[in-house]
Amino acid sequence: MKFRTAIIILLGSLTLASAEPLQTSGPYLAQGKSKFLGSVYSSRDSYNEDFEFYWNGMWQGNSGKWGSVEGVRDYMNWGEFDQAYNFAKEHGVIYQMHVLLWGNQQPNWIYNLSDEEQLAEIREWFQAVADRYPDMDYVQVVNEPVNDPPDGTSGSDSGNYAKALGGTGETGFDWIINAFRLAREIFPGTPLMINEYNVEGDWSKALQYVKIINKLKEEGLIDAVGIQGHAFSTAYYSVHELTTNLDYIASTGLPIMVTEMEIDGLDDQVQLAEYQRVFPIYWEHPAVIGINLSGHRVGNWRTEYGAYIANEDDSPRPAFIWLRHYVQSYEDWFNFDVTDNWAATNWLGGPLYVPYTPWIWSNQMGWVYVQADSENPQGAWTWIPR
Repeated sequence: MKFRTAIIILLGSLTLASAEPLQTSGPYLAQGKSKFLGSVYSSRDSYNEDFEFYWNGMWQGNSGKWGSVEGVRDYMNWGEFDQAYNFAKEHGVIYQMHVLLWGNQQPNWIYNLSDEEQLAEIREWFQAVADRYPDMDYVQVVNEPVNDPPDGTSGSDSGNYAKALGGTGETGFDWIINAFRLAREIFPGTPLMINEYNVEGDWSKALQYVKIINKLKEEGLIDAVGIQGHAFSTAYYSVHELTTNLDYIASTGLPIMVTEMEIDGLDDQVQLAEYQRVFPIYWEHPAVIGINLSGHRVGNWRTEYGAYIANEDDSPRPAFIWLRHYVQSYEDWFNFDVTDNWAATNWLGGPLYVPYTPWIWSNQMGWVYVQADSENPQGAWTWIPR
């Protein structure tokens, strides 16, 4: 697995230019930062123009979904999947595979197979992805388990294979646990993720999501948590509500990735104000390790709602200018020197230990996750005085 050191973040000053051209070279926006900032890699080349000049994180939209790859049984169309993966490897971009299992955009042919056949096909699909893409940074095992499970209730492309994976079972979601068990077997060295929407502000959805996550965590089956961050999941909730839910999901102790964020706004100033309201909630949170957008150019998802931040004439919208300056001015002011599995500190009467795991992050308030000793895996968010 790939891990990062713990970092405490301090927000620096921000100067917003009135007009700036799009970049034609690096550095990317989060260059030198403790978190990555990425975007979707589209199957349409024009939507990816200047990707490497801005983004150091990636998810690949529809091209990694099972229905896109194996629309015809046993015929694998890897073309667009290859393109995204190879681009990420060439440019050193953090690559998040989206997605192994979902209740949408699944092969129609699997719907009416027997449970045994479905399970065999799921294993075959997992293994094919693992064999072809051995160096993925993260793999989304299940997408939208709360809102859109593959139980066959949302159409012919909804998979209908949850029962083959164990159905609801004793936990109410045995199929998710078994999917992650299989993924851990087939992707033993790759961090595994779950992903969901409307958990950002809907408290009941967040409760269900955390219950699933904690059960997966009990077996060591999950390494990171995805929240999608779509405009329809954030626009109707207050900063307090969004922060409360984010804190609750962070209480799992796992790193969080915002996987598909966009901010709507056909009016420039409306979009700018919403970026300034919503984006810092996630960027400044100690548990969030990175944010991926749903695309910055016209033509990507929710274009009709003004979610793009670069105009067709290549001029950046005010939200894009603000985003560039905000991220680049958000300064790291302390780094733990983690050279082995444990890093000793002398704070709070130490030594304390900061485990070298992907969920050790801290924010501008001076909080850091620490453990009393290397033998005891239980830790707590602890105030570290400046």
